[in-house]
Amino acid sequence: MQKRRFLSLACAGRDDLANLALWCQAFTPLTALDPPDGVMLDITGCAHLFGGEAGLMARLAARLPNARMAVADTAAAAWGLARYGKPGSPDILLLPLAALRLAPEPIARLRRIGIRTIGQLARLPRAGLVAGYGQAPALRLAQALGEAPEVIRFITAPPEWREAEPFMEPLWLPAQLQAALTKLAARLCARLTAATLGATALTARFYRVDRACPAIHLAFAAPCRDEAQIAKLLIEKLAQEIDPGFGIEAVALEAPLTEPLALVQQDMSAKPPDYARPLNTLLNRLGSTRIWRVAPHASHIPEFATERVTVKARPVAWPKPHHPRPLRLLNPPVLITAIAPVPDDPPVQFTWDGKTHRLRWATGPERIARDWWAHPHDPTRPEAEKIRDYYQVEDMEAARFWLFRAGLHEGVAVPRWYLHGLFA
Repeated sequence: MQKRRFLSLACAGRDDLANLALWCQAFTPLTALDPPDGVMLDITGCAHLFGGEAGLMARLAARLPNARMAVADTAAAAWGLARYGKPGSPDILLLPLAALRLAPEPIARLRRIGIRTIGQLARLPRAGLVAGYGQAPALRLAQALGEAPEVIRFITAPPEWREAEPFMEPLWLPAQLQAALTKLAARLCARLTAATLGATALTARFYRVDRACPAIHLAFAAPCRDEAQIAKLLIEKLAQEIDPGFGIEAVALEAPLTEPLALVQQDMSAKPPDYARPLNTLLNRLGSTRIWRVAPHASHIPEFATERVTVKARPVAWPKPHHPRPLRLLNPPVLITAIAPVPDDPPVQFTWDGKTHRLRWATGPERIARDWWAHPHDPTRPEAEKIRDYYQVEDMEAARFWLFRAGLHEGVAVPRWYLHGLFA
């Protein structure tokens, strides 16, 4: 099992530790805020990518000339060495008690009996130390020596589906960054293909030498692992959203959201059209809030039976209607004048937009009661519309319409008639 190694950065006077911790992910995926003045890095298995621990520290020192840093087997020891140790000395036993992150009160009490360094504290019996000075000194000592675990709250860890590329020399030319994105897209898509997954969102992060970390975010209408399409969308946004500044020393491409995407047999038969490709382009050019599709909504009222959803929402099967529905729905319904032999009979003619339509047949009624509990009150709609009687009618010219009568069941003297849809 590989021994863990921690690097502590002490940057006095910085007020942007969150940005610094994110920038440090160019060197290791595990970084944590260490307030009030530092960042903790778990560099286990990462240092060889930068020429060993000395090479990694040299690169950090070039970007953070005023920072103090140290590497140790435990986070507590790295913290103490970075703030109280001598450069190049890994011995924590020579450090003062303050290097254990103890409060002033136990330090003062220990100094009264001549305990001034961690080495002197380590020679005391642990049971007596706990009995005389509480749990804190013994616990901090054990954490520094690797005898007790320490919880480190790393910032949001990179997703499992992540590919990163560090560079020996910072990049700033568009062609260089485009090549890096194309390479990372190919590597990430190969892994997604092997796992039969597709990305529904992608983020490309650019780690600049000035510790800024701009990013490009992509959204997809359906799971995607097409490396050519992904590279094209990233490159399209590169010039618009990314300023390389004085150079970019690492690029990472990660898929925070994935969904299953089965492998498709490649053959010579005709393929169905792929609507996801143009939708992906529109999504990332116009934004997800400006593109939508229609989905069914649980409501008996025809104008409320559909809703707008994002194109990324999972498709829902449309329910089969119990009665025929018109191809074109008028919203809101149009008030018309209709004639019926008796109030509760189908109409025999109606007038719409100045034209009278004589009817040769009508079917109905289909009674629909308004689901008032599911929709807020609309003062523009008359209360008489709470119960509707719908009729399919056809005029002498074979044009078919969808009419409804409202008000008959609410005691209205003259019921109102509305045209709600056209069948052709």
